[in-house]
Amino acid sequence: MDDTKDFGTPKIHSEKVVTLNIDGIDVTVPEGTSLMRAASEAGISVPKLCATDSLDPFGSCRLCLVEVEGRRGWSCLRGSCSIPQPSLCGCRWDQVCAAADLGVAQG
Repeated sequence: MDDTKDFGTPKIHSEKVVTLNIDGIDVTVPEGTSLMRAASEAGISVPKLCATDSLDPFGSCRLCLVEVEGRRGWSCLRGSCSIPQPSLCGCRWDQVCAAADLGVAQG
């Protein structure tokens, strides 16, 4: 892992690991890791403005929206910096999320 890269949220230390699917890629990370960090560790870039490794996530800019597949087949847009992943089935960052991020950025 690159020690100079900012993954968007602090690294989580946990003996438990979870595997989730982001844009069709299975990613295994310590339990409690944010979706943003999991995506970044898998080489998937999610836009961010307020997120950094040196701060706990607070989700103020909403630029890091991803589509999250939840229980019962529902999906919604959520801030990837502030979602710990174990409760999720999978997520996507694609044209839908890019359009939503653009709307958030333009205000």
